[in-house]
Amino acid sequence: MEQILFWGCWFATLGTTALLLFWSLPLSPFTHPGITANEAVIIFLPIMVIRWLALAAALILVVILWGQRLNLATRWIVGLAIAVLALHFVLGIINLGVMNLWLSIDDTKTRATNAIYAGIYFGLPTLLLLLTAPLMLSVARFRG
Repeated sequence: MEQILFWGCWFATLGTTALLLFWSLPLSPFTHPGITANEAVIIFLPIMVIRWLALAAALILVVILWGQRLNLATRWIVGLAIAVLALHFVLGIINLGVMNLWLSIDDTKTRATNAIYAGIYFGLPTLLLLLTAPLMLSVARFRG
């Protein structure tokens, strides 16, 4: 059951990241000069929240299963889960700030700065996805 829930969250995160990338294609740096962001990009926020919540669920499942695999006491698993969620929350806030910088209107921004912002915005959750999949696969291999 944990495997199904993990992979459901994992693919939900991947799907929402792909959806956000698709919606971002008219913006700079994907299109030059790109359209100016307006109030319509507010739709990014709920999708971004769904992405980070699904990623949080996947991370918690990995932490719990690894804690069980390592025979940690329940209090250590809970403490580790809280620490991972705190770090996840900080990364989500950083991601929100980067999104704000990327989509804000500023005449001094260049295509290169927008590329850096977009790279961080999409790269941060993708990196977490790429880290969680091998961890879950290794737990599944040892459990099965």
